[in-house]
Amino acid sequence: MSQIATIGHNSCPFDLMAEHLNDLYAEAAQWLDGEPVTTQQQADALNTLETRIREAAKDIEALRKVEAKPFDDGKAEVQARYNPLIQKDKGKADMAINAIKGALRPYLLELDRKNQEIANQARIHAEAAQAIAAKAMAERNGANLAQREEADRLAVLAKEAEQDATRAANAKAHAKGEGRATGLRTVWKATITDERAAAGWLWTDHHDELMELVQQCADRAVRAGKRTIPGVTITEEKVL
Repeated sequence: MSQIATIGHNSCPFDLMAEHLNDLYAEAAQWLDGEPVTTQQQADALNTLETRIREAAKDIEALRKVEAKPFDDGKAEVQARYNPLIQKDKGKADMAINAIKGALRPYLLELDRKNQEIANQARIHAEAAQAIAAKAMAERNGANLAQREEADRLAVLAKEAEQDATRAANAKAHAKGEGRATGLRTVWKATITDERAAAGWLWTDHHDELMELVQQCADRAVRAGKRTIPGVTITEEKVL
């Protein structure tokens, strides 16, 4: 570390370093007033200023690490104690929960299959009851009280069958116990079966994101030494 932190006065090391960097920044502001560099002397002076700023920043970063170390060590110690218990996927809590889900899944899948089977049968029964009721309503004789009563009875049965079918369709496979119920969730997964068609969809619907990815890949390839990429113009530029 430079001698900045050891200059003898009452300020703490951080204050001394901050003061030094602020002074360098002010000096840079005087130099960098928009006027171009025109002499070797100016270029050398600016290079010296940049070196001093880098050294000051390095000293400040070193001090930051020293000051942060007790907190980093403390955090690491806390994490080391808690991770075996609650670390995502690896802690005992998640491992136990995942094992429980693994045990419940086959049972809930079978229960869901049975519920769907019951719901399908209930829907078939409801549709049949509705058809019978509709036929009775259409064929009833307005002057025949018995026919009207029978048609009304069949309509009530059809409505009840529809309600039963709705309840069956809404039945969920759950493990209830304490707390919130655990049940199956429906998730959708995309699997690419035609790469060319999928790439065409990306080109059309997500063109900007695709071009950003292509640019990143091209930049990475050029940094690695590639000098010819189809559809890409590679230029040389001098930078500091």
